[in-house]
Amino acid sequence: MRLLTTFCSLVAAATPAWAADWRPLPSPAQYQATVDLDSVIAQKGAVRFTVRRAYTDAQTHASGKEYLSTRLLYLVDCNARTTALVVTQYYGKDRKLIQADVKQQVNRSELTAPEPGSDLAEAMKLACVKLAETGGAQPPAAKSGESPPGVPAKPAPSRGSSGSGIVVHRAGSILTNEHVVRACDGYEVIDNENRKLKAKVQATDAKNDLALLAVDEHFPTAAKLRKQSDPRLGESVTVVGYPLVGVLGDKPSVGFGNVTSTIGIRGNPAQMQISVPIQRGASGGPVLDQSANVIGVVVSKLDALKFAERGGDLPQNVNFAIRAAPLRAFLEANKVDVADSNDTETLSSTEIASRGATVTVRVRCLKDAAPVVPATPPK
Repeated sequence: MRLLTTFCSLVAAATPAWAADWRPLPSPAQYQATVDLDSVIAQKGAVRFTVRRAYTDAQTHASGKEYLSTRLLYLVDCNARTTALVVTQYYGKDRKLIQADVKQQVNRSELTAPEPGSDLAEAMKLACVKLAETGGAQPPAAKSGESPPGVPAKPAPSRGSSGSGIVVHRAGSILTNEHVVRACDGYEVIDNENRKLKAKVQATDAKNDLALLAVDEHFPTAAKLRKQSDPRLGESVTVVGYPLVGVLGDKPSVGFGNVTSTIGIRGNPAQMQISVPIQRGASGGPVLDQSANVIGVVVSKLDALKFAERGGDLPQNVNFAIRAAPLRAFLEANKVDVADSNDTETLSSTEIASRGATVTVRVRCLKDAAPVVPATPPK
């Protein structure tokens, strides 16, 4: 049974996009693989997703052209756990697209189970988990001569995404990233005691990627900002947040590392660079010093595979946080009386994690479910 007759729109979907959520996959020595969970879409009886592979050495295409990375678009049947490759894009130096191989049509019988433990098997698993987590459902395959349904038979549950936030005042003030709350239909905050609280946006600062939320409930404690807030090169830091909730669960996670630069990407003085591993969902969480004082807010990570495509090197644990000075200015401008701290006592890792968890919340960006509409080829 034929699944699709054309892949013009799929080729467009495989091109680079700013809003990508690349997750690492188990990889052999010759390349590093990731899957883009933002590319997961249910369409025409199957689910599609994109895998990217960055090679350690230049590879040669059948045409004789050399390439450094590939972008692979797959169709997967999440019910049968089978998949098929439909688009392969090859990128050379300076991330230039040099070749695209497209399979114009695929029969369901061509979908096969990937090798257990492979990057493709893990990518398929994460894609199907993502689909279920966001309230999506794989549509039934279209029968011969019929178009796939454009709207699901039952209303889909509310969709959304989530990040992290910091309780900055016991009366219900929460600090997070502006990109975490952007384009949402509603907001929900879930604290360490699993209380689910409705929230509203009080203020935003798109330039520094900051947002202030408010809830009607009080919190038992609030975070403290280090009075001497400038980060110190090499100092130990702890990050607390709610990354990969669909995979890691709904309890706070912690990570440990160091301040590796006191400036951010492209020399941004409002940010700092940290070596703590960061995953999607950690944005908006606190960066704590050894006394559990807040010295920053997690904001982003360097797209290692995109960097590798451009520069030929694969950076590790290059992540960024907003420094405390912009946080303080933002909170003061919005009349939030945040507590300062002169504490310098070095605490144990478990104590820092415990204190951080009590002032870190999960922030949910709620979006009304959209109807499932078949993709159209680009003009």
